[in-house]
Amino acid sequence: MRLLWSQGAEASFRPGEFFGREEELRSLLRVCLEGKSGIGASVLIYGPPNVGKSSLLLKLKSELKSLPQSTAPPCPFPFYYSFSNILSHPLALSQHFLQEYLWQLLVFLGESPPAAFDLDALCDALAARGHVECRDYLSAHLRYSEKGDGLSALANAFSFPFATGGELLYPVFLFDDFQYTIKLQNIPEGAIFSILRPYIKSGHFPMIVSGSSPGHVTSSLKREGLYGSFQLLEVGGLSPDASVAAWGPLFERRKIRIPEHLAVRAAVRLGHIPVYQRMLAEEISFRNVQIEDEVGLENLFALSVTEGKLNRYWREFFENAIPDRVARARAVKFLKRVICDRFPIDTFEGAFSLMGTSPEEGSEILSALEFKGLLKSDFEHIEFVRDPVLADFLFWAFERGVLGKNTSQVAASIVQAKISHDLQEGSGGEQDASAEIAKEMMRRWDCRDVPALLFDFGKFHDKYGDKGLLEVVIGLEGDPRKVRLPKISSVSKGHRTIRGGSRFDFDLVAYGFHDGDFSEENLVIWAVDVNTEKKLVQVAVEHFENRCRLLSLDKGLKPGQLRKWILFDGAADAAVVGLADRYGIHLTHRTQMRLFLNLFGMQELEKGAEERRPPEARAGEQPLEFELVLPMKADTEVVAARVAEEVAAYASLDKDTVDRIKMAIIEACINAFEHSGAETGKVRLRYVLSPERIELFVQDEGKGFRTSAKGDESKQNRGWGLKLISELVDEVHIETGERGTTVRMVKYLRPASDEGSPTTNGEG
Repeated sequence: MRLLWSQGAEASFRPGEFFGREEELRSLLRVCLEGKSGIGASVLIYGPPNVGKSSLLLKLKSELKSLPQSTAPPCPFPFYYSFSNILSHPLALSQHFLQEYLWQLLVFLGESPPAAFDLDALCDALAARGHVECRDYLSAHLRYSEKGDGLSALANAFSFPFATGGELLYPVFLFDDFQYTIKLQNIPEGAIFSILRPYIKSGHFPMIVSGSSPGHVTSSLKREGLYGSFQLLEVGGLSPDASVAAWGPLFERRKIRIPEHLAVRAAVRLGHIPVYQRMLAEEISFRNVQIEDEVGLENLFALSVTEGKLNRYWREFFENAIPDRVARARAVKFLKRVICDRFPIDTFEGAFSLMGTSPEEGSEILSALEFKGLLKSDFEHIEFVRDPVLADFLFWAFERGVLGKNTSQVAASIVQAKISHDLQEGSGGEQDASAEIAKEMMRRWDCRDVPALLFDFGKFHDKYGDKGLLEVVIGLEGDPRKVRLPKISSVSKGHRTIRGGSRFDFDLVAYGFHDGDFSEENLVIWAVDVNTEKKLVQVAVEHFENRCRLLSLDKGLKPGQLRKWILFDGAADAAVVGLADRYGIHLTHRTQMRLFLNLFGMQELEKGAEERRPPEARAGEQPLEFELVLPMKADTEVVAARVAEEVAAYASLDKDTVDRIKMAIIEACINAFEHSGAETGKVRLRYVLSPERIELFVQDEGKGFRTSAKGDESKQNRGWGLKLISELVDEVHIETGERGTTVRMVKYLRPASDEGSPTTNGEG
């Protein structure tokens, strides 16, 4: 039999266009070169489809072949073989494997192989170089072929390379797309590993195995007792620097010029995956377009993913992976919800439920997806790839195939979505910080009553949207509408209903009990999402409601046992607020959350350095002043402390400083209540904020008082009094007389300049 030689992936591989993966290459080279000493380690490389595993193996082969000729023998002979193009019949595979090995060995030895795959001619050429053992293996192959014994033919073919080493060379095996070996007809899964087992166990032959389906490969390894013999190496996208460098030869060869910052953005947009970069470069060259700004880049990307090269790539991928049209449509719709909408599925049962199929049909689809590397599993839990290009392709497929939109509409939606979001990394940190603060606050819930408006953004905005801070604080204090918080027993991120069951992810899930009664009847679960986008949109509310419904159904919760809460920073129009109200979802904006946190003595949510910075002094600008009048009643000093906290928070003071200011204002108010004897029964407070300091004034209209040298001014033994105030702030000034007393407290925001040491003054 004669077959024309096809190099496959080797024909398109260009070593000069390989960038990055230096650490992986060093590790693999070390493994290969140790074979010279008879040490043969085995490595399993795995990762998403077309992320660059084949290129890594071919680059490794290139590095081994380019070793200096002065290298002392034996030299490594890198044998690269891809199982992706094999015929499913074992006899065809065994013959192709023998032909490929003989061909590559002749080339490595410096011979010119025949123009076609002819086993006899290849064997004769090798025999002339002293490798006469190939004749015995060729004869055995012919015997097994005549008998139709595919398994014996495979064992014979895969054993042959291990007999070709010697003083001049030793084979290094680079097996690519190994998952295709499970497609062999009438051959048990894992048969190839079973054949290779004694050679792997011997530890004398370096072997690198690559595959997009680690579940299938590792299951074969475990079945053969080889899992512990392999080192695992996961391959993902390139590093940012390497992916940007990869544009160089791609653009230079096609005479493409784009600004450097757009090259960086394009690399991020493509997930730092080399094959996508090559396709996009080809798209730019084919369409002969000039990319000058972000909009132009996003337009080209959307065009490619909806009708160009990226689109054709993934269409062909799914057509090959799932030939049946109905099953393919179901798989695409399912993946759209998991990868685009980020629906939290990590179990097979949850996947079957989301697909709406029987376990048998669902298993076939998941098996096909796993085989092609779109998911990996440990046969209990599943994990899906996160690929930005695939996500946009799935969005196109769903919008085009299910909703009937035309390609231009879908492309416009993709561009609009990407332009409106900043592609810089690290945006999740703010959300995590906000969730952590909310988590700490919920831990402090203790069955107290809080204003209901803190959970109702619509009504809060209608009532206080144009009000000042003091009016809001005082208004909430007097609002009769209250919500009693539960006693929280635990707060965590995410939620799994039962072991092995579906997972419904939220930013926070809290378990609490009404009135502190830890019984099943009083159990209440709070599901919380934190939204830090510029605008709260309907899709986010609907997605949250869908997850809550699934959680409620799965747990069998009674009405009222699940409370739904969204914390958000951005804008929310009336339609979104109305939708949340219909779903029974509590909405709390950042402004409400600051007040909520104050109830529990916590800092406001930090937003960013620009917002936290106190206002800069401007020529002629007056300091900010706030005034408050309090009745001399028990606990009203708490209101003064809350206002002080708001003012201090506006100035971006640390928590310790804020606590000191609050304690100082409380002590000053208590002293005024106890000692003024004012007929009006009121205390006036003034808060003055400037870029350099905060000044706090507490004024009463009483008879005045004298400070005691012994510091026992409090007849009620409250303790610290004015002495404590002087220790809490930087300066304290007291003016007292027949018309009353004014206590002025100063806390500097920056180090005081040439003003001397803080002093405490008293008159009397």
